[in-house]
Amino acid sequence: MSVHLLQTATSVLLKDPTASLSDVARAAGVGRTTLHKRFPTRADLVRAVANDALDLIESVSCEVDFAADDAIEDLMTRLVALGPRVEFLLRFPGLERDDELRTRIEEMDRPVLDLITRLQGTKLRRDLPAWWILHTLYAGLFNAWEAINYGRLAPLDAPRFVLTTVFEGVANAGATDRT
Repeated sequence: MSVHLLQTATSVLLKDPTASLSDVARAAGVGRTTLHKRFPTRADLVRAVANDALDLIESVSCEVDFAADDAIEDLMTRLVALGPRVEFLLRFPGLERDDELRTRIEEMDRPVLDLITRLQGTKLRRDLPAWWILHTLYAGLFNAWEAINYGRLAPLDAPRFVLTTVFEGVANAGATDRT
């Protein structure tokens, strides 16, 4: 029930960030009292959903060989597969105000920033800060998850879309006028 409950809470809160515990309980098919026993406050539920997403990212990150040449491709493919559970971290308002969550997010970003720094000058541009490239990757993931959710993009195509956009941008390579 716990995984189902967190998945349901993720969906409900992504659709409506102001959703109540009653809304989540109804969507999960459990009584409000049952949900309150597990998560006494809405803040407790939000924190649990965020921590669960961070746990998922951490488990995926442990499977990635950050020293490999295709590490960024492997990471993006694995993160796309996590879908809304991780989208929650990028989109839910106020998570950055929770010190524990902010620290975990910063720790999660560290190996990715190191990877980006290592790839700068080869696969990635050296003239952009690593944090900018990281946030561009996250924005691409966010866009991919939304497109998948709306049926515009197949999940298997999403990593390629994100990485092509980051590696090559969206400019027409043959264009001479850059206005």
